[in-house]
Amino acid sequence: MSEPQTSNTTPPTLEAAVSGIEAMLFDELEPGMLLPSEAELASTLGVSRLTVREALKVLAARGLVALSKGRRPRVLEPDSSVLSGHFRAAIRRDPGALLEFADVREALEIQAATLAARHASRSALQAAESALDGMVEAAADLADPARVERYHQCDVAFHESLALASGNRMLVFILEGLRDSLRQSFERSIQGHALRGRSVDVVLTAHRTVLARIRARDAEGAAEAMRGCIRDARSDLRAALDPRSKSSP
Repeated sequence: MSEPQTSNTTPPTLEAAVSGIEAMLFDELEPGMLLPSEAELASTLGVSRLTVREALKVLAARGLVALSKGRRPRVLEPDSSVLSGHFRAAIRRDPGALLEFADVREALEIQAATLAARHASRSALQAAESALDGMVEAAADLADPARVERYHQCDVAFHESLALASGNRMLVFILEGLRDSLRQSFERSIQGHALRGRSVDVVLTAHRTVLARIRARDAEGAAEAMRGCIRDARSDLRAALDPRSKSSP
């Protein structure tokens, strides 16, 4: 008599449950819709309700579903808050990470400037121009804290507007997620800029050059101008993080 065969398949894991629910979110449901109940999900996925509950917590932490006690999970519009949190935490723990962040900016923003020079609409260019005008106006008196706040807001808006002008939704999504980190970077950069004895006009001129190259549909020139902006920002950051390096190129 032959012995009963045992199955080599293992029960679905938490990771498999997460993947199964993700597939529903992306392929079957729209933001704002409700997921099936825990019991229905458990039956569909072949796992326990406890596993479903833990999988939903994972997806909630990723910003994909909203959980409310006594209610079915609701599908959320994907946003960049999780990405934002990771970068903020890294920089808060180690301000020196701002120099690594400058490398990330270089990869993203040079591409954004290049694509913007090729694809920017008139309204996108106007948004960038408006943000730059705001920077210029605020820079007239950076001894005023309200002006400093306005300056940084407009600086972030300028860089975000270039991402929008690129026409690349993924770049827009990433830059939105980096908004808080950009702000932290700009605040430190302007401190380092002052330590290096440089005028804010240098920063404004660099931004004007980027926008002028984009307006001229000069993709290579826009990329080079943005590279110069970030190179200067990196030097300013070094000066802010370590005043002994303020004379570094």
